[in-house]
Amino acid sequence: MCCAAAAAAVMALGVTVQAQCAEPYPSDTQQPDYTALLTDFTNYYQPDLTAPSTELRGRVVNAEVLKENSDATVSVNHKANEGRTSDDDPLNPQQQRALKDSDSLIENTYSDALGPVLGRFLSEGIKQGDLPLSTTLLVKRPGESDIGTERHALLSRYVNDSAVKKQYVHPRPFTDRTNGGYVAAGLPKTENIIHLPVWTDDSGTQHNPGYDTLAPTGSFPSGHTTVAYSGGIGLATLLPQLAPEIMTRASEAANNRLIVGVHYPLDLMGGRIIGEAGLATRWSDEQFRNDKLMPAYQEMQAYMAKRCVGANIVARAADDPTTVQNCVTALNANSADSSKPSGGYTNDFTDDFSTQPVTNRASALAAYQARMSYGFKPTSATGKAAVVPEGAENLLTTAFPTLNAEQRRAVLAATEIDSGEPLDASSNGYQRLNLAAAYSAKVTLSADGSVVKVEPGQAVASVVREGAPAKPGSSSGRSDATASTTKTIANTGSDMLAPAGMMVACFMLGIGLMLTRRRA
Repeated sequence: MCCAAAAAAVMALGVTVQAQCAEPYPSDTQQPDYTALLTDFTNYYQPDLTAPSTELRGRVVNAEVLKENSDATVSVNHKANEGRTSDDDPLNPQQQRALKDSDSLIENTYSDALGPVLGRFLSEGIKQGDLPLSTTLLVKRPGESDIGTERHALLSRYVNDSAVKKQYVHPRPFTDRTNGGYVAAGLPKTENIIHLPVWTDDSGTQHNPGYDTLAPTGSFPSGHTTVAYSGGIGLATLLPQLAPEIMTRASEAANNRLIVGVHYPLDLMGGRIIGEAGLATRWSDEQFRNDKLMPAYQEMQAYMAKRCVGANIVARAADDPTTVQNCVTALNANSADSSKPSGGYTNDFTDDFSTQPVTNRASALAAYQARMSYGFKPTSATGKAAVVPEGAENLLTTAFPTLNAEQRRAVLAATEIDSGEPLDASSNGYQRLNLAAAYSAKVTLSADGSVVKVEPGQAVASVVREGAPAKPGSSSGRSDATASTTKTIANTGSDMLAPAGMMVACFMLGIGLMLTRRRA
């Protein structure tokens, strides 16, 4: 924390800073037990951990669930490949998107989640170096591993499912599944997966579906999905004005693994749970929030506000978040004006689960929820009381900066899907979290600050007192809360900045920073 504080203090004095310290964070040693969160999977498939992991041996425990799992994969894979009869046939736009998403590059996947204008701003900001803090947090560069130096994305380094895969060793749909017990359970040896070819786009970049590389590795959970959701939640935190669309794009990136034919829906659901749990833990680390998350949020808001004003889309408002919200609304990227086409994220692809194209925020939320459960029959009790994992409320830190932790938990509880879906029994509530709905909610508080109503699907997330007009939930910290609530949220949202005194003190102590005066 001192390293970041000192760097900020020195930069304010007009010098360039190269930090030579790598600070540990409490969450570094407090990662969730991802394997435990997914143990419900063993009620459907029992892995044989006595065999080498590359043999992918196991036993089918619940053939009905695994048949649903396989059938859904084949259904989506075939739907995306309608009209293609050979590898020489051109790929359709969704197949191209699926192959691009296979690269697991956040800046490629999420640029279109914001619509053409703001998506271009994001891409240019990353490529031109105008978003260094956001890039460090989110972006994994080509050829870089998930574990390494500060150059690698902080989120992909932290939320890693490679160890979990070795605990479940489940065969992929396009491979021989005999050792996995599928044939013995009366299920097909392999699924009729239509393979996508290696594709070179107009820029000359090659996108490889990676069948040969993936074949000897376990399918459960999906690592690409973990990256998609951790990156999506990360970007949604930096740009909460479009969080619902960003999360729906994350669900599309996950669904694209079915289009490629390398995963099953349960793999995607498991990857989403890991992404949510990992970031809930990271966001709950106050030191990490202060050092990394909130500075990146402020950077993203300032950058987008500057670009929107510079493009004459809107005039500058009282603060950056309000300027960005006005810009999003002016572009109709949040579908605020239902009489006009959306200026935000859209996607024409439909399948047996997401049955309507994404044309606006409402259809985006429908697609997101459909991909949370993929039509599985319940495998445990339905109708249970909501369960909100500890720390998950911090996933709403920037979306609702005026709410305290208890109020944010109430928002998550009110927007959860029903219990009983596969993986719910062990997920501690993560399988039920509907973040796209929560990020789009109008939250009504009673006079004493209790959450009395949560209405998802709004163009602008907001908080309102009973009998009072709504205030944007993503405002820059102007609170409509009572004095006691304001005290509660003092260490959340945009109040989570290190005091100036701490910066100066750390600077005076000297902690291995190399300082170079800026040249004129």
